[in-house]
Amino acid sequence: MIKPDHWIREFGSKGGIYPFNPEQINPASYDVTVGNHWICPTRDPEELVSDSIVLFPGEVILATTQEYIKMPRDVVCDLKLKSSLGRLWLNHSLSGWIDCGFEGQVTLELQNLGPYPRELVKGMRVAQLVFLGMEAPPEKAYGEGGRGHYQGQSGATKAWSDDFFPKVLGPKKVPA
Repeated sequence: MIKPDHWIREFGSKGGIYPFNPEQINPASYDVTVGNHWICPTRDPEELVSDSIVLFPGEVILATTQEYIKMPRDVVCDLKLKSSLGRLWLNHSLSGWIDCGFEGQVTLELQNLGPYPRELVKGMRVAQLVFLGMEAPPEKAYGEGGRGHYQGQSGATKAWSDDFFPKVLGPKKVPA
């Protein structure tokens, strides 16, 4: 079941979301804001700290939420881009799932699919968290027993390894 506003208010006020702002509560979600840490693979330097960044058409960037969350053992979370930003052709490309037990800032994978450069500014509401209650807690939650490469992450965080999806830096030879 999706958690309602009063659950989110209690969760946030007890330290589950920091910083917590009750004005960011929706009927069934919580708005999160973008931070000031950016990683863009096509720029030099690739990683920067700035209160704003311009995202050009076709460009992708890793960003971070300002909020640090501490997920309970029996609740998961789905991150959804704010629909107003989607209607301006901003896309949250990939991973939006947050496991029970996760703790940290959330890395955002943003892409400008539109025809115009757009500015992302620290503090703007960029996505919303939808909390879902589990039937029961798992045997091992994220971060327990050595599970969870991103537990405690702070700032935009690259993949822990690219071995499972290696780069191809030259022409790929097709076997004969």
